[in-house]
This record gives sequence, structure tokens and C-alpha cells, in this order.
Amino acid sequence: MKIKLFSLLLLGIISFASCVSSKKFKSLQEDNANLQKMLDSQKGKLTDCESSKMELEKSIAKLNSEVGNSKGELTKFQNQVSELEKMNKQKEAEIQRIKDEIHKAFSMVDGADLSVKQMGDKLYVSLPNRILYKKGSGVLNKNGETILKSLSTVFTKNSGMKVVVEGHADKTPVKSDAPFKDNLDLSTLRANNVVRYLLKQKVAPEQLTASGRSSFEPTGVVAEGKDKTALDRRIEFIISPDVSKLYELSKKK
Repeated sequence: MKIKLFSLLLLGIISFASCVSSKKFKSLQEDNANLQKMLDSQKGKLTDCESSKMELEKSIAKLNSEVGNSKGELTKFQNQVSELEKMNKQKEAEIQRIKDEIHKAFSMVDGADLSVKQMGDKLYVSLPNRILYKKGSGVLNKNGETILKSLSTVFTKNSGMKVVVEGHADKTPVKSDAPFKDNLDLSTLRANNVVRYLLKQKVAPEQLTASGRSSFEPTGVVAEGKDKTALDRRIEFIISPDVSKLYELSKKK
């Protein structure tokens, strides 16, 4: 009887232990499953991070390449600006050289009352008509020939230079017995005669152009004395120095 009771007690203990172990095992399984889920989640996040890292590295590499290209373009642009500044200085030096030659040419002639102005790449040399012509006349006087002869040396020395010779008059009507119709005719005749004389001094024809402007472009300056429009009656030389050689030199570099 005692043996039977002991056996039943032992069986109960074993069954209880088995039940406890089963619950613990299930709990451990659940814990393990949860841990596995957490591990899988972290692995997924790690994969995402690695993918993001790779994309970020690609973006950084692309940006570095673009920065390098931008630096190259910036350097190229800076070199172009530097070259343009250099060419501009050379152009200004060339124009100043021509101005100096013109002043030197006129300094050798007495009474050469001239005006030299620079506008952009052009020089405007203005001579009052009274120096070149008698009032109402289209024939060059001796003093005018002397002045033009001196000026022609500047033109022949700079064969690439272009010169427009403009004749200007005031609004005073020409006399009825004058050998020309009006001020346009007179201003054109005077410009043509200046060009003809320069051609005699061996200035190349392709350098010269004559134009009569009549009274269309007054100076806007009132002269001293009784003859208020004296400065409107003038011969202007619009000089374009040859700066093309500067651009050619730049292209060869």
C-alpha cells in the first residue's frame, strides 16, 4: 500500500515538473521568437542604413564631380576675364599712342586749333573750318594743306586705321551766287577736298571715307565773339584705330 502511494506521489511530481518545464519552454520559445523579430528588424534597419549610405556616397561623389567641373569653369571664366582686361589695356594703350601721334603732328603746325576726344574705340579730331578754308569757300588754303600734310603722316604710319572725314556747316544759308546749292553741298565739297588732298599725300584710299553733314550736327557750343556758330563750321576726322591685331594675337595664344 505504501509503495503504491509513493508511486502515485512520484508520478504527480514528475507530471508537475513536466508541466512547469513545458510552460518555461514555451515562454523561452516566445522570448526567442521576439528576440529574432527584433534582430530581423535591426538587420532590416541596418540594410536600409547601408543602402542609404551607398546612395549618400554616390551623391557626395556626384557633388564632388560637379564642384570640380564648376571650379574648372570658374578658372576658365577667370582666365577669359583676365585676357579681356589685358586686351582692353592694350587697346587703350594703342588708342593713346594714336592720340599722342596726332598731338605731336599738330604741335609742329602754328595755329592748329584742334580738339581730340575719345568715344569708345574711336577718336574724334575736330578742326575749325577757318583753319582749312576761307569763309564760304570749298578750296583748301595753304595753312590747311600744311596741317593736313602733317596729319597724313599719322594715317600712312598706321595703315590699318580707318578715317571718316566729315564736313560740317552752320545754319547760315549760302549766298545765291555761291558755286554750291546749299550747306549740304558745301560740307560735302569740303570733306571731299580734304580726302583728295590726303590721297595726294599717299594715304591709302581704303582708309578714307568722305561725308557731308550740313548743319545737321551742331556742336551745341556757342563761340566767343560775334560769330556765335563758328565752332559748328568744322571738319571732323572720326578715327578708328586698328585694334583687330590685338584680337588676332589673343586667338594665337
